[in-house]
Formats: sequence, structure tokens, C-alpha cells
Amino acid sequence: MEKRKFSKLDIFLLTCICVVAIGMRLYKINAPLSDYHSWRQADTAAVARNYAKNGIDLLHPQYDDLSSIQSGQENPQGFRYVEFPIYNAIIAAEYIVAPFLPIEVYGRLTTIFFSLIIISIIYYLLLKEHSRLSAFIASLTYAIFPAFVFFSRVILPETPAIAFAFLAIFFSYRWSDGQSKNRLILLLASAFSMSISILIKPPVVFYLIPIVFLFFQTHKLDIWKKWEMYVYTLIVVAPFIAWRLFILKFPEGIPASDWLITSVNTYEGQKVIFMKPAFFRWIFYERINIMICGAYLTFFLLTGLVTKLKSYFLHSIFLAAMVYLFVFQGGNVQHEYYQRSYLRLLLCLSVWERRLS
Repeated sequence: MEKRKFSKLDIFLLTCICVVAIGMRLYKINAPLSDYHSWRQADTAAVARNYAKNGIDLLHPQYDDLSSIQSGQENPQGFRYVEFPIYNAIIAAEYIVAPFLPIEVYGRLTTIFFSLIIISIIYYLLLKEHSRLSAFIASLTYAIFPAFVFFSRVILPETPAIAFAFLAIFFSYRWSDGQSKNRLILLLASAFSMSISILIKPPVVFYLIPIVFLFFQTHKLDIWKKWEMYVYTLIVVAPFIAWRLFILKFPEGIPASDWLITSVNTYEGQKVIFMKPAFFRWIFYERINIMICGAYLTFFLLTGLVTKLKSYFLHSIFLAAMVYLFVFQGGNVQHEYYQRSYLRLLLCLSVWERRLS
């Protein structure tokens, strides 16, 4: 199937979708942080507020919880080493430059901005991989569906992390088509985008699966002889390793994370859910079927999964989602927003694209 070029019509359609997306996400933009997952949003916003108050120090993020609840150790300095605080620093910088709005409004506006990047890349990838109609419907789905709208305006780092991951995929995609004269720049842009994404939210590392697919698609088995792969890996991995080694100096600020793979917290204490029927019920029935697909879209997803495509690029993204779900079973069952890292985007990529093929 011939890949379409990005035309003026696509710019118009994408602009209309983004305007609709902005309008829906601006609803009660100044509401207090008392909505769903307010505790997690408040912790994230607290880091930004302390940055605005005390100055931006990326290496020493602080929030207002001094207890031992998160890490099991007293935390008198309030250190918070959950994610590399780029997102929090952006919010704080906006507030410092223009302190006319509450800092939580800047947090929501920042998330909205990154969600527009995601919408745009979804449109671009589906336009190239299938058709303008599938690109339009997929990006519009992400723009207007309630679950997508809510989680695209909360003060949480998942949306910025996904946006940087999708930028990495976008640049890699442009690099792999061989039509650009600046292939090295595209490759470096992809590597730095993925590096930032993993620093913000390490589980997005699985988005490397479609990028590796693009490498193999371009170089076949000669990939191991190409210096680009090794430079890419170094740029992506080195900052993350350096960051993780640095935060080991502050164990009181590192929340417990062992349970994310196998367990959930219940009123009876921590319970192992790894590969148990409850995991499949919560993830595939409650979350994907009901909360994300609204039940009726599940039909399109199941139909789409058996549709034959000429390119396996989008299948590689879907594979990344499945690997993520099965690796972090405890975290995905415990918190709905863990699926934001993959499923809400990937369903947009898989449901409509495959159904319209």
C-alpha cells in the first residue's frame, strides 16, 4: 500500500482535531486537585511548587511527605525520586515566568500540550501506514474519548513520557524511510527523546520494541555491524544508569517498587496476583474492555487483531504494550493510570487502523 504524503488537508484536519482536544481538556482547568488519583497528582504538583518556591534543582526534587510510608525510611528532606523531574521543572519554570495562574493550572496545561504531540504523531503514523480516514478517526478518538481526555490533563508524568517516546518513534520512522537528507540528526533526535522518556518513566523502555523493528527493517541482519545502533543504545541507556546510581544515595526518597511486578495492595495486605485469573479479569475485562473501550469498541479491537497488514510496524507497538502489561502485572492492576503508558494510545493505533484496513 502506497504511503500518503502529509498535505495541507492533513494540516487542516489535524488542526481541527487539536482544537477540539484543547477545548475538551480546558473544562474546569482551574479546579482543585481533588479528582481521581488526587494523591498522586498532589505529590507531583508539590515537587513543581517547591521548585517554584526554592529554585529548580533537578538532582534533588522534594515534595511534602516526610514520612516513611513510601520508602520505609524517614524522609526529613522530603526527597522524591520517583521519576526524573523534567515535567515538574517545566511546570515550575512556567509559573516563575508568569505567576498569574495557580501552579496546578500550569501543570494541566503542560500535560495538554504533550497530549497534542501524541495526537499529532498518531495521525502521522496512521496516515503513513494506512489511510487518512484511519488517521483521522484514531487521533479523534484520543482527542474526545472520556478516559483519554481525563488522563491527558492530569498532573502526572505519564503523558510527557509517552510524548517523548512517540517523538522517538516518529524520528526513527522518518529516519527509516530513507527520504530525509538529515538522517543522522533524526537518529540523534530519536535517541535523545527516548532517553528523556525513560528518565521520566522507565517502563516506557518497551517502546524500544518498535524502534528496534525499524532498525531491523532498515538494515536486516546487518544491524549488528552498524555503528548507529550502538550510539543510539549508549545515548538512551547511559543517562538512565547515571541517574539510578545517583539516587541510590537517597534511599529514603525512593518508593518501594518490588510489588509492581507481582503483587497488589489490598485491605488484607499485599497479595500476589502474578498470572492469576484476577489479573486477566482486571486488565482485559475491567480496564481494557469496560473503562478504555467502553465495551462496544472491544469488537473493533478483536476484529482488528486478525486483520492482515502489509507492514508489521503497528503490530510491534501492540507487542510492546502486551509485554509491558505482563511484566508489570501488579502495578497495572493496582493503578489505572499505569495503562496510560501504553494501552490508551495503542488502542487508538490498533482498533481503528486494523478495522479500516
